[in-house]
Amino acid sequence: GGDYKRNQLNSRTDQAARGNYSFSGLLTSALDARGNPLAGTGFDFADFLLGYPQSSSLRFGSANTYFRETVSAGFVQDDWRVWRTLSLNLGLRYEYFSPFREKFGHMANLDVAPGFTGVAVVTPSKNTGPYSGAFSPGLIDPDRNNLSPRIGIAWKPFRKKQMVVRAGYGWYFNGSIYNQFATRLASQPPYASTAHQSTSTERLLTIEDGFTSMPTVKVTNTYAIDRFYRVGYAQSWNLSVQKDLPHSLVAEIGYLGTKGTRLDVQRMPNRAAPGSPLTAEQRRQIGNAVGFTFESSEGSSIYHAGQARITRRFRQGMSANAMYTWSKSIDNASTFGGGGNVVAQNDKDLRAERGLSSFDQRHALSLVYLVSPPAKGRLLKDWTFSGGLTLRTGTPLTARVLGNRSDSGGTGAVGSGRAEATGLPATGGQFFNLDAFTLPPIGRYGNAGRNTVPGPAFLTANLSFGRSFKLSGENRRMDLRVESNNITNHPSYTGLTTVVNSLNYGLPTAVSAIRTVTGTLRFRF
Repeated sequence: GGDYKRNQLNSRTDQAARGNYSFSGLLTSALDARGNPLAGTGFDFADFLLGYPQSSSLRFGSANTYFRETVSAGFVQDDWRVWRTLSLNLGLRYEYFSPFREKFGHMANLDVAPGFTGVAVVTPSKNTGPYSGAFSPGLIDPDRNNLSPRIGIAWKPFRKKQMVVRAGYGWYFNGSIYNQFATRLASQPPYASTAHQSTSTERLLTIEDGFTSMPTVKVTNTYAIDRFYRVGYAQSWNLSVQKDLPHSLVAEIGYLGTKGTRLDVQRMPNRAAPGSPLTAEQRRQIGNAVGFTFESSEGSSIYHAGQARITRRFRQGMSANAMYTWSKSIDNASTFGGGGNVVAQNDKDLRAERGLSSFDQRHALSLVYLVSPPAKGRLLKDWTFSGGLTLRTGTPLTARVLGNRSDSGGTGAVGSGRAEATGLPATGGQFFNLDAFTLPPIGRYGNAGRNTVPGPAFLTANLSFGRSFKLSGENRRMDLRVESNNITNHPSYTGLTTVVNSLNYGLPTAVSAIRTVTGTLRFRF
């Protein structure tokens, strides 16, 4: 079998609406009226009050873009019953996703020299760069090696016992990732108007004249993709054992593993080294370019989960399902479970980005049930009760700092500046141990890992009941149903402030929804 399709994404947006105008605050210390640093502040808000931004940016893109992509796939699959007690499902799939192209060639990428020592703008019309040669029309080399094997196994070890063993393995490619690149490449010079400047000893920026004169750097592009980008994929494997028990019960234990490869990592290779923001422009590795975000496929992830489930089939007016999951996930990716588009703190130390995934959840318990009492009792006859309970540990958070005392951006881009670990355990206190983190020394990156703060646990219970009443007349009925979410009105905190130098450090910022009760009355005739 196979399939083929051609995607077209046409975008018409008002040119002014796509504009972006911003100031970014000074990140190491405030300045006095003469432009001298006020040592020891470390607050970007102080610089805002004094009117001294670190950088100013202006951007607006083309009014019309027309993107094209070709996707094709083919597969073979076979079910093979080896024995009466063993069945195999075998398959192999091939997929090809072409990088997006713009109908009129309005896209731009950067040709990057080895070691990020230089960059040059490339476009579909001028697609040959000085460092790596000719580029494809989509400005990213196509990835044509996307073979995805699949295998499934079902085995019944004992003919006379109701026990089944199941296992599976497969590859899955993330071809939709190209959708995210197209609009960003189309919003780059020379097909977008952009300007950016940072404060310096030669010219101190103020809010009053932040846009009056723009820098003379040659390359003002702020985003680029590795031309050798390869589509990321996940390998997933599972094993489960299911057995029937007395009283209509079914027990199942299982294991699930997933490994992500070639995941997205975002970095800023042209950041200024830690130091004074007033000399950031002079300390860039590539002097004729602004700080730009570079996206490549060099991330990875690993997920392991053990599951136990017990199910009661509907019998004597009752059914239920309870499942417990223990899991752990680790990654260093910025877009796949890493917190979502987080730029690496230190471009020279990507190993420091490896930590718990933002969705990591060590324990999770869920229970759902349905009760329909037998027709013998008049009081509860025809009533139906259902509900559920969810209990899970929190997802981890990252200890951060307000502003960026290390000036790792050098461009006004804060990125993901992290706090300094004191060596004390992060667990403890009302939510976590506040003494486990502190401010990093000025001019140095914080050494706290990603997602080392335990998030708050979550608990909620739901309940609903209803009944259908027969009315006089043919085919006339009245249905009554009442549903309640979070019936105990238990407050589960869903967010914490982990910025160590903020006034609400360690305090909750969000809570789950309060109890709601909804009643529905319906007449059918």
